[in-house]
Amino acid sequence: MVTSEIADYSGLHGTPSDYFSPTSVAQLKDFLKNNPLKVIRIGGGLTGVSGGAVPLSHECFLDLSKLTAIEWYDEDAGIIQCEAGVTMHDLLQFAQSKGWDFPVIPGSLNQATIGGMVACNGGGPRSLKYGKIGNYMLALDILTPTGETIHVGGKATKISQGISDKSIWIGSEGTLGIITSLLIRCTPQVPPLHFKRIACHSLTELMNVIPSLLKLDPSILELASKDALKFTSNVDEHVIWVGFTNPTEISFQASFNITDESEAILEERFNIGHKLQGYKPFIDLDVSFPIKHSTAAVNALSQLLDEHELEHIVFGHAGDGNYHIHVFFDDNRMVWENIQQKFDEIITSHEGFISGEHGIGRIHSERYKRTVSDWNKNIYTALKSCLDPNNQLPSLI
Repeated sequence: MVTSEIADYSGLHGTPSDYFSPTSVAQLKDFLKNNPLKVIRIGGGLTGVSGGAVPLSHECFLDLSKLTAIEWYDEDAGIIQCEAGVTMHDLLQFAQSKGWDFPVIPGSLNQATIGGMVACNGGGPRSLKYGKIGNYMLALDILTPTGETIHVGGKATKISQGISDKSIWIGSEGTLGIITSLLIRCTPQVPPLHFKRIACHSLTELMNVIPSLLKLDPSILELASKDALKFTSNVDEHVIWVGFTNPTEISFQASFNITDESEAILEERFNIGHKLQGYKPFIDLDVSFPIKHSTAAVNALSQLLDEHELEHIVFGHAGDGNYHIHVFFDDNRMVWENIQQKFDEIITSHEGFISGEHGIGRIHSERYKRTVSDWNKNIYTALKSCLDPNNQLPSLI
C-alpha cells in the first residue's frame, strides 16, 4: 500500500511504494519470504542526518520500530538480548535497572534505535572514553532480503576463530542485510564526572590545547565555535567542555577562561543540534581527522566555506577529532555543489574521512564513491553480490 511521506533529520523526504511495520521477527521473516524480490529501505527511529532511511518511490519501507523486545541474556555478566527497534533510552534504562550501564549515548537518545545505531556504528560524547557502539556487540541476527537468517558473533565475550564476521554488518547502513536482534555487552555504572568549561576568543588557540587535555584522560571533550553557540548561550567565545572522572586542575595562559561546572553545562553544547533544526536548510558534514591534523583541517575547511560565503558552524567531539560542520543554505546550494570536491580533497589531504559517526546514507553517497579506495569498493561489491544478489537493498557504492 502507498503510505505517507517519510523523513529523517537530513532534510530528505520520500513516499515509498509500500510500507510494512512488523511486530515480531517471525512476521518480518514471513513478509520477506512472501515478497522475495521487493526492493527495501530500512528505518526505525528516523533520527539520521544522512538520509539513509528515507525511501525512494519504488522502495518498500520496512519500519522496525515495533521490534522492541528486550531481556537479560546473562544478568550477572551484564549481557542483554534485544530487538532492533529498542530505543537507546529504553536500553539504557533497562541496563541501569540492574546496576549496569551502557555508555554510548547519542543526542537523539529518546528516538534513536539500537539497530540504527549499529547499522551506522554510531558514537556520541562518551566515545572518547568508551568507544563506539560496535565495540559492545557480541552477536547479531540478520535477515537477508529473501528472509534467510544469519547468526554472526557469539555469546562468549572473547572469540578468536576466523574473521570477525559480525563486523561486516556494523556500519553497513542496512545495505547488506536487516539487523533484527542483538546481543549487547553492558559496562559497570559510569561514574559521575567533574566538568570544566574552557572558553577562548580564538578557535585555533582553543583547538591547540586539545592534545594537552587528552593527556589528562578525560571522559568527554566537546567543542563548539561561537557561531554554533548562537543557537544556545549566544556567547561571543569558542568553548570546550571537558569531563573527568576525578577532580582535575587545568592551567592555561590568561587568554583562556576556565570555570568549574556541573553536568548541566553540557546543555549548552548538546542543544545546538536540536535548536538549529528549522533555522535554514542545511547539510551536516560529519568529518573526522587524526588529532594532529584537526586544527589545520578545520581551519582549511572553514576558510573554503568563508571564501564562498557559505554560512556554517563547527561543533562536535573534539577529543575524537570528529567535527560536525553544518553548512546552511538560502538559495545558494549550488555553490556547495561546486566546491564539494575541493572540500573533500582537503579532508583526504589531512588523512581524514567524510563521516565519523553519521554514515553515508543518500546525502553523501556520491562523495563516498569519489573518496573511497578501490580496495574498499571491491570488498564491498563482493559482499553485496553474496548477501544481496538481487540488489533489493540500497547500496553505498
